Parts: sequence; structure tokens; C-alpha cells
Amino acid sequence: MPGLLLLLLVFIPAVEIYLFIEIGGAIGSGWTFVLILLTGFWGAAAMRSQGLAVLAEAQKAQTRGQAPVAALAHGVLILLGGVLLIIPGFFTDALGFVFMLRWGRLLIIETLLSALLPHIMRGFQTRQNRQDRHDHQNQAGHKHTPMQDPPPPGTIEGEFTVHDDNEK
Repeated sequence: MPGLLLLLLVFIPAVEIYLFIEIGGAIGSGWTFVLILLTGFWGAAAMRSQGLAVLAEAQKAQTRGQAPVAALAHGVLILLGGVLLIIPGFFTDALGFVFMLRWGRLLIIETLLSALLPHIMRGFQTRQNRQDRHDHQNQAGHKHTPMQDPPPPGTIEGEFTVHDDNEK
């Protein structure tokens, strides 16, 4: 996580400054400024139009009784792409364009799912293993609530009753 923060706060602005200098030197500062403004306005317009299309797709999925998970993922990436296009800079514009293209979003979604799915499945397997241990312990006569790890060493289990001295 600290590496990602370093990337966001140092590397990306450094790349943007480098690209401003190089592209500004090649096409001139006036055209660089115009290009940055155009990509910002286009990003805002594309975010609105593509966002509305994804919203319609999500509504169609819901009327069919399906969860609009794909539409939600596309919507988040369109929003992120629009924000990247609005932020001044050529590197962020390039990323924003990729997020705005359907094949780019599909590639990003597929990459994220392939990276996250093994971790999610491992979590389900861990929960299932805990449930299996719990079931086995209950059959053996141990008392533990479901999904609860055994108490740490040194813990004394027992029952207690509170007696009020004022009662007679």
C-alpha cells in the first residue's frame, strides 16, 4: 500500500511533467493547453453519455431479475476514466481513454477478477474449514459457537451465577 501511495504522489506527477515538457516542446504550449482542455471536456461528456448507457444496461438486467454486477463494474470504470480525462495531463488522459473504451474496461475487469478471485475463494475455503472443524467438535461433545476459533491458551471456561445479597 505505501508503494501505491508513492506511485500516485510522486511517479504520476513526474511523468505528467515530463510529458508536458516533451509534448509542449513538440507542438507548442498553446496547442498543449488546447489539447488538455479538449480532453477534459470530452471526458466529462463521455462520462455522462456512457454512464447513462450503462445505467440503462443495469436497469435492463434488473428487470430480467439479474444482478447488474457487470454494469456496476463498467459504471465505476467509466466514472474513473472520466475523472482521469478531466485531470490535466497526458498520462492520465491515456489511462482515461483506456477506461472509456469497452475493450479496455473488459481487460481491466478480467485482470482484476483473475487477481482477486483466488483470494476470495481461499477465504470461502477457510470459512468452510472452520465450519467443518466446528461440526467435528460438536460431534465430539465440545461447545463452541459456529465460526468461532477455539479460546486462546490459558483461558478457563466455566459457568457462573450472579447472586444478589439484597434478595432474601
